[in-house]
Amino acid sequence: MPDRGPGLTPLENVVAKGGGWEATGGEPWLRCAAPPSAGRWVRIVYAAGLLDPLNRPLLRCIGRDDRIHDEILPGAMLGRAVWIGRLPEDTREIRISPTLAEGRFAFRIERWDVISSSRALFHMGKSGVTRAGKYVWGRWRGGERFARLQARRALGATPLANYEDWRRERARPLEPAFDAVGEPTSSVPRFCIQAPDAAAAESLKHMLSHQIWPHWSVAIAGQLAGVGDDDYVMPMAAGDQLEPHALALFASDARRFPGLDALYADEDALDEQGLRRVAPRLKPDWSPIFAASGYADQPLAVKAAVVKAGGLDPATARVRHVRRVLLTRGSPPTSAQPPAAPALAMRRRASVILPTRDRLDLLQACVESLDSHAAGADFEVIVLDNGSVGGETLSYLDALAKRPNRRVFKQPGPFNFSRLVNFGAREAQSPFLLFLNDDVEALSEDWLGRMLEFAAHPDVGAVGAKLLYPDGRLQHGGVVLGLDGFAGHVQRLVGADDPGYLGELALPREVSAVTGACLAVEARKFFEVGGFDEERLPIEYNDIDLCLRLAERGYKSVFEPRARLMHRESATRGPNPWLDSRYESEHAYFRERWAARLRDDPYFHPALSLDVLEIALG
Repeated sequence: MPDRGPGLTPLENVVAKGGGWEATGGEPWLRCAAPPSAGRWVRIVYAAGLLDPLNRPLLRCIGRDDRIHDEILPGAMLGRAVWIGRLPEDTREIRISPTLAEGRFAFRIERWDVISSSRALFHMGKSGVTRAGKYVWGRWRGGERFARLQARRALGATPLANYEDWRRERARPLEPAFDAVGEPTSSVPRFCIQAPDAAAAESLKHMLSHQIWPHWSVAIAGQLAGVGDDDYVMPMAAGDQLEPHALALFASDARRFPGLDALYADEDALDEQGLRRVAPRLKPDWSPIFAASGYADQPLAVKAAVVKAGGLDPATARVRHVRRVLLTRGSPPTSAQPPAAPALAMRRRASVILPTRDRLDLLQACVESLDSHAAGADFEVIVLDNGSVGGETLSYLDALAKRPNRRVFKQPGPFNFSRLVNFGAREAQSPFLLFLNDDVEALSEDWLGRMLEFAAHPDVGAVGAKLLYPDGRLQHGGVVLGLDGFAGHVQRLVGADDPGYLGELALPREVSAVTGACLAVEARKFFEVGGFDEERLPIEYNDIDLCLRLAERGYKSVFEPRARLMHRESATRGPNPWLDSRYESEHAYFRERWAARLRDDPYFHPALSLDVLEIALG
């Protein structure tokens, strides 16, 4: 009988079935009878089914007064994953939620090692002495939050350049019993592998002979004779290698989600010597807007009927991402150049809602930048003064209020960002709203027009811009859910023109959320979801919460990098909510409200690290 792992017993929404588990609800929980680990460093190695949907497990420690401490773990993309961390001192019970998907799944704990502090420090040092040193300094100075954050940074990420070593530690072969590999009960679907020429066809036939899904054929590209409309067509090149379970995974998802037009998966490549695997491309889930980058082109299986009809239409196609590295290219792909930005379709009007308080230098620079970068949109400016007392500031506000399309509202009292901007939204006289911090300055001429172009789409909610620090490095390129257990900006501090991982900073794309420092949304959609949450999220995470509530209504968030602005947020502060205890009630509400979303951002691969600001392996 396959091993379910030591000490795992069903707790909630899960039953033991055969040698594995079956989730009866969307968040199954297992109780883990681990070795005594309270207050100790642990190294956990766990395995998940190679044919299962890939998710991030959630490790939950129950402490005194039923206090909960959660850790979002990396997904076991290659069959196995590793996590190192320190459990809370008061831990009395440990639980694990291995998946978010209902149905059968495989999961086991392979090792649960309690390790010494010196051993944990050794593991930190492998990621670089700087982070290990910061951890030691934080503990010495009594900065427990800071020290914990540095430990996460050091232990929870492997640079992409170390992919081969990372892969070697985590990859495991198919285990027929554990992975539920059985004889195919159906011959549907079939796959027609399209080779560029006859020589490549012979090579691919040999490689495909190792597939556990036997229903495939090979043809020269363009030849679809005998290929049924419900079969899938999959182009491949000579030298490409598929994992033995690749077609089985595609077939499983094609049956699980009837009516799919296409499936794609992740990939890596061999180095120039053909010895090491490099360049992992761990992709977001299907993003019709970002499809122009070609990120989903390989490995890609398209239904034959769609191919015969002219190919995929990204806007309407039903496409499924299989979150696994299933293809290894013979050599790394070349980077594609982003297409030129199209001309704006029409001019739209927006209300720019701008809260401020006694920062005349910032406010004046912000307003002047709006006046000098106004192509593609008409706008009014609504300034919300939250209790300024400086004489020069008050004089400027009085003068500003006398200008056309400029209105100033006095809103004194304790700072509540959500309440301020909700008031401004109610006073707005335009069909579109643009929420803007007073420390932001426009840089590109058509920035607002570009944002409103997307905000006008029927299925788009919030739209965010590319925000740069004054030194030109990136501050915001879209929000990633789950970063540091909450949410934040990955790829911060790269250059202004850096295309980013997979070209994600060069082209518009869907994201889970965007920052409220510069956020455009159609007014009717904003009011449809009730605006910003004034009661539970007056200061922290109200922008991300807004985006997620818009998503619940079917509106997606979009990052538009061709809209460029400068944001004078401190470049050294960073999105580290652990370091600020003033907003713990807001943090707690946000994590509870969006727990499932925080462990499964569809636009950030489950095998990538949520513990660092750069793109790294988890």
